[in-house]
Parts: sequence; C-alpha cells; structure tokens
Amino acid sequence: MSLLRKTVHAVSWTLGGRQLQQLATLFITAVLAKLLTPEDFGLMGMVTVLSGMAMILSDTGFSAAVIQRNNLTQVHYSTLFWVNLGIGLTVSCLFFLAAPLIAAFYQRPELTLISQILSVSFTLSALSTIPQALMRRAMRFKRLTIIDTVVHLSTGTAVVVMALNGYGIWALVAQPLIQQTFKAVMMWWHCPWRPSLVLSVPALKDVFNFSANILGLHYLQYFMNNLDYLLVGRFLGAEALGYYTLAYKLMFVPIRNICQEIVKVLFPALSRLQDDPKALLDGIGKALRSTCYIVFPMLMGMFMVADIFIETIFGEQWAPTIEVLQVLCLVGLVQAVITVLSVVFRATGQPQRELRIHVARLVVMSVVLLSTIQLGLVPFTWSLLVVTLLFMVVYLRAVAVLLQAPLTPLFAALWPALGISSVMALCLWWLRDLLAKAAVGGAHELALLIVSGAGLYGAGLGLLWLYYRRYDQSLI
Repeated sequence: MSLLRKTVHAVSWTLGGRQLQQLATLFITAVLAKLLTPEDFGLMGMVTVLSGMAMILSDTGFSAAVIQRNNLTQVHYSTLFWVNLGIGLTVSCLFFLAAPLIAAFYQRPELTLISQILSVSFTLSALSTIPQALMRRAMRFKRLTIIDTVVHLSTGTAVVVMALNGYGIWALVAQPLIQQTFKAVMMWWHCPWRPSLVLSVPALKDVFNFSANILGLHYLQYFMNNLDYLLVGRFLGAEALGYYTLAYKLMFVPIRNICQEIVKVLFPALSRLQDDPKALLDGIGKALRSTCYIVFPMLMGMFMVADIFIETIFGEQWAPTIEVLQVLCLVGLVQAVITVLSVVFRATGQPQRELRIHVARLVVMSVVLLSTIQLGLVPFTWSLLVVTLLFMVVYLRAVAVLLQAPLTPLFAALWPALGISSVMALCLWWLRDLLAKAAVGGAHELALLIVSGAGLYGAGLGLLWLYYRRYDQSLI
C-alpha cells in the first residue's frame, strides 16, 4: 500500500473512531453535569492543570523520537522504554509529595488527597508510551482507533456508574486512573513488541537532543493551553473554573477529536517527505483544507446554538458557560489552524523553531492574560482570542519560510471552509429569528437548528465541489 493510501486509510479510521468517541463524550459530560456541580468540575480542573504538566514529563519526548527517527533498533526501543518507566515512577513519587503544595496554591485542602491518588496515573501512562509510539510508526491506526474507542467507552461507562452511585467528585478523580489502566492493558495485548533487558547510554544519547526539544515544546504547548485554567482557578475560584472547564471541553472536542488525530497521522506520513519541501507544502495544504472543512462548521454551528445547547442539554445552572463557550468557539477556529501547522516543524526534524515561537507566545500570553483576569471570565476569554489570532499569523509565516514557499497556498486552504461556514451561520441566525416568532424553543429548536445547519453546510459543500469539478480541480 502506498504512503498516500496508508495516510487516507489511517485518517478515515481515526476520524471515524473519534466521531464515535465525540458523541460518547458529549453524552457522558451531559450526564455528569446533571449529577455533579460546577465546583466539582472546577476542583478537578485545578489538579488537572498541574497533573497534565507532570504527565508530559513522564513521556519525555521519546514517543516522538520513535516515530520520527528512521535508524532506531531494538536496543533503542528497550532503553527508551525502561528510562521512560523510571521517569514515570519518579514523577508519581514527586507528585504525591507535592500534593500539599498544590492544595496550598489553590487554598483548597481537599486537593491534597485528590492529587495523591492521581499520582498513580503517571506510572500507568509510562507503561503504554513506547508500544503506542511503535504502532503509530507502523501506521497501525485502525488498531489504535479500536483500542482508543474501547478504552474511551469503558472508562466513560465506569465513571457514569460511579457518579450515579453517589461518588461525586471521586468519579472524576477515578477517570484518568481507569483510562490509563485500560489503555496499558490493551496496548500490551495488541502490540507484538516486547522490551529486552538492556539499558544503553549511547542509544539514549542518539535520541536525546531531539527528544529534549520535543519535551520542551510539549511543555510550552501545554503551559500555553492551560495557563488560562491556572489563572481562572487561582483568581476566580472553583465555580468559575467549572464553567470555563465545561465551555473549553465543548470547544476542544472538535480540535482534539479531529485536528489532533489528523496530526497523529500526518506526523509519520510527512516525516517520510521531510526532504521534499514541495511535497510537504502540498501535504500540509490538503491537511489544512480537510481539517477546516470538518472543524469550522462544527465550531461556528456551536457558536450559533450555544445558549440553547447549554440550557437544554446541561441545565440552567450552567448558564454562565454560554458566552464563554461562544468566544472559545472563535478561539477554536484559530487553534485548529495552528494545530495542523505545528506538525511541519516536527516532521522536518526542526522542533527548535517551533520552540522559539512558543517561548514568544507564552511571554505575550502571560502578560495579556494576567492583565485581564481581574476583569472577569468573558473579557479574559476575549483576550485569549486576540493572542491566539496573532500567533496564527506567526505560524503561517514561519511554515512558509521553512518550506521556502509563499503564504498564498496556506491562506487559500482556509477560505473555502470559512466562507461556507460563515454563510451557514448567517442562515442559522435568520432561522433563529423565525423560530422565535413561531414560539419554537428548547429541544425542538435545537434539533431544527442542527439539522438545518448540517443541510445548509452540505449544500454549500456540494456547490463548491461542482465548481471545482468544472475546472478539473480537487475539493481538497
């Protein structure tokens, strides 16, 4: 099977699996939102910000090196596995000991026990890192999608059962532990590779520089993506963070389930084209166009129905989430583009370039967000949009320079989906006015808007396809 066919096959499976997981996530989140309070979500969000940083350290960037490097051997894989497992154990111990400090930072004593229990997840995660990377390197995305879907559904079911039985916030605490346990078992069951009892310092040195850059990059990415969580939790409290967490999850679902899955497939695929800038430009343009066709209508549709969606699915107690969700949908449009562009730096073996961009972005974001946090949740979210938009332009320029290409092909990849999605949004705004006059509301209004939006976007996409076909061009 050619690289193109492998990539298309992999993307089809990953997107299909993620759509199923997305529906399950929406259902599970809705059930938990009915059973738990915004403060429960906020408390868990406080710990998750810091546990996520520790989780990145337990990976150490080795998985990216396994995927990108072409000359690694069994000695390399085994060395990386044992070192990674040792780091995972160390991180678990350090996070357990740091639990009282986490509670003191947020001034919430109950976070001590929560943090200590969550510390186990870092060791569990380290068990599956290298097997998963090897399966991605081999582009076994069909198998990985099946594993992820089974783990996702099993974990969600267990968490909902716990919430129904009155476990409260402990259902949320158990979620990452159950997920990492299921994932480790499934990865070892389906991955034929087994580590040898070997530890080679030269093998570790072979991948250290690349892995160190990737690790630094992941830390900066994570800190930028979670600086808002940290500030909201620290300065606005657990309840405000609960509202922000729900809004962010609903916005982040399309990006996580589509963009990041496309990136997982693109990384090994584009890594094989790293010596051909023209092919790389063509590949990233198609990836951008495909991603925008899927993500843009979802986020703009959510923007238009946010108030009805929140009140109907989650209840009136979550009403403060509405305006935050709408602004974050706009952030999501921009972040989707950045997420796809970021793979170019890693695929060409130059993560240090993206690292420099991230350092600048983190400095600017820290200054802007710290200056707006006291204004409240909504102004704070608008400032996040401004910073994200600024650095999308920086990313587009950096990728164009790296590939020695003009900006035109990259911008051209964004306009078709943006144009059709904008027309869809305007039509939905007009339709909402008609439904309001007809006194149609609640679930009926939400269903009509979703179906109408899907139909309008599908019609627009069909017309665009006919236009491109007339000139013997591809929609993608």
